[in-house]
Amino acid sequence: MIGIRADANDTAASGHIMRCITIAGQLKKRGEEVVFFTADGYAAAMLEKAGMESVCLQTSWKDMEGELPVLKAALKSTGCEKLLVDSYEATAFYLEELGKVCRIIYIDDMFEAVYPADMIINYNAYHTRFPYEKAYGEKTRLLLGTAYVPLREEFSHGAERTSFSPVKNVLLSCGGGDVYNALCGILEETVKRKKLKGMVFHTVVGGFNKNAAQLAQLAGRYPNIVLHRNVDNMAALMGECELAVSAAGTVLFELCAMRVPTVFFVCADNQRYDREFFGKDNRMLFAGDIRTDRESCIRLLCSGLERLTEDTALYRAMQAKLQEVTDGKGAGRIAEEICRL
Repeated sequence: MIGIRADANDTAASGHIMRCITIAGQLKKRGEEVVFFTADGYAAAMLEKAGMESVCLQTSWKDMEGELPVLKAALKSTGCEKLLVDSYEATAFYLEELGKVCRIIYIDDMFEAVYPADMIINYNAYHTRFPYEKAYGEKTRLLLGTAYVPLREEFSHGAERTSFSPVKNVLLSCGGGDVYNALCGILEETVKRKKLKGMVFHTVVGGFNKNAAQLAQLAGRYPNIVLHRNVDNMAALMGECELAVSAAGTVLFELCAMRVPTVFFVCADNQRYDREFFGKDNRMLFAGDIRTDRESCIRLLCSGLERLTEDTALYRAMQAKLQEVTDGKGAGRIAEEICRL
C-alpha cells in the first residue's frame, strides 16, 4: 500500500492533487494499491471521479504538524509502507516524524530546506539552480528534471502541428482557483482589441474558481467566449487550439507536449522560476506577475497573443522548442522509481 498526502481547496487549488492522481494512476497500473490522505473533504469529488480511495483526516491543511497523531494512526491502519507528500505546508519535522512510520517521498520544487526523505522529486528544469546532489548525497534518491514531469497519459502522444494556420481558437487557463480573477480580466481586455476579434476563447473554469458567475455573464454577452468545466480530456481541448494563455505551473508542460504556443504569467511564489525556463529564448512569451501589476500583466498577455498571430516565424520556432521539453511519460518514470524504493 502506498499513501499520498495532498490537498485541494480554493487557496491551494487543485494542482497538487491532480499531479498526484496522475502518479497514482501509474502506480495502480503497476499493481500497487494507493490511498490518498486529505485534511478535509474539498478533494473528495475529484478523487472519487478518478477512482481513488481516500481518507479524510478532518484536520487543518495549514497545520500539518498538528495532524501527525491522526495521520500516523491512519498510515498504520491502512498498512502504508511508503508515503508521497505533496504540500508546501510540510515541514522537515513533519517528514521526519512520518519517516518513523514509513518511507517518505517528497515533491519539492522550492528548495527551501533539506528534507528528511527517502526520495525527492523536482521535475522542473530550474532544479539545476539548487545544489540537490550536494545537499542530499547518496542517501536520498533524487528524481530531477523534465524527464519526470507527471503529465496525464493523454499527453504522452503529443500533437502534430506541421504548419502555421490562422488563429481561430485560444485556450485560457488559470488553474483551479484563479485567486486574482485573471480570466475575467483577460477576456474583458480581448473584446477591446480589434486584432483578437473573431477568435474563440476556450476558458477553463477550475472547480475552485470563485469568479465563475462573472465568467458566465461574460460568456452570455460574447458568443466567442466558451466556458469549459470539469474537462475530462485537456489534451483534446488543447489540440483544438492554436494558442494559449495560461498561469505558470504544470499546465505549461502540458502545452509543451501539445506544441501550443503560449503566453504565460505568474500568480504564485512557486512559479517564480518558471519565467527563467519557459521565458528563455522565446520558448513561451512571459507577461509578468499578475500579483504585482494586474492591469499591465493583462495588457501584455493580450499583446503577446497579437504578436503570435502576426509573427509566423516566431510561432513556428516556438512550436519546435516546445516539442523538445517533455515526452509526456514522466509520471510512469516516477511510479517506477517509487515501486523500486
